[in-house]
Amino acid sequence: MIPLISSLAYGTLGACQLPRTWWKVLARKAGVLDAEYPDFSDGLDRRVFEVLGLDRETTLAYLRGEMPSYLDFEAWILDQKGDAFWHFEQRDAIVRWNASVRARRHRAAKIEETYTDAGLPQDAGITSATVLNSLQDWQLFCKRDLPALDGSVVPLVATIDFGPLGVRQLPRTWYKIILKGKGMLHPAYPHMTDNGLDPRVLRALNLDIDATMNYISEEMPSYLDFEAWVREQCGGQIPAQAVEEWNDYLCHRIHNDAKRAEIRATLGRESQSTHGKLVNDLRSAVVLNHIEDWHLAYQSLVM
Repeated sequence: MIPLISSLAYGTLGACQLPRTWWKVLARKAGVLDAEYPDFSDGLDRRVFEVLGLDRETTLAYLRGEMPSYLDFEAWILDQKGDAFWHFEQRDAIVRWNASVRARRHRAAKIEETYTDAGLPQDAGITSATVLNSLQDWQLFCKRDLPALDGSVVPLVATIDFGPLGVRQLPRTWYKIILKGKGMLHPAYPHMTDNGLDPRVLRALNLDIDATMNYISEEMPSYLDFEAWVREQCGGQIPAQAVEEWNDYLCHRIHNDAKRAEIRATLGRESQSTHGKLVNDLRSAVVLNHIEDWHLAYQSLVM
């Protein structure tokens, strides 16, 4: 299984990469992580532990031994750190860490590797590690996972993820349409509801919804091929201002009380424990949708 939680993803503690590390360790322990992926690398996995002040061996032993849900993992971190987690120095370290993850650029050797895996031409000019790693994951998913998938699948490509065109939600919509076309989209996920994010991102790009769904369902394109098709439909250039406004809206979106209650019920986090209260107080649609996705995927992994 290709780990589709990206380095951009974060939970209630706000640390990028931490959810991806959690997911890789659990997937390896469950025997389903793609062999090419280390469950704990000397790169971002090691560094996010250092930023949070987590002992590597203790934390990995906990993850591999307990196979916790993501929220239980965060609660364990809070237990390890105590009040120190809320001090300015720790919060500032997380802010600086997140900025470095988002701004990271690959070296030449890594660029060559990811270009090959992602199917990019060598003159593509993309150096963003965030974009290249996501493209590599999505391309390998199409090659290795998609032909063998069965059952219902939770979409782990997130709303905040984006490809070379820089349009957030577009990769998730592509992924969900592929899963729906294969009859494998998890039943908890609505598909092209009138006011949902899937049709809205297509409208932001002035794409015909039916034509887009038909293209993806019939052709099952890689993400790069899909973006090439999108660019063609847009006459060679996407509407930059509309995309900027769309991305800003997605990153700052807040769920209403009814949606928050629905997600809390799914998570089973109604308690007033320290971490339960964190979840109950959450309004960010980004974080709430993340932890709901991870909860459902975790259930599929361990049950």
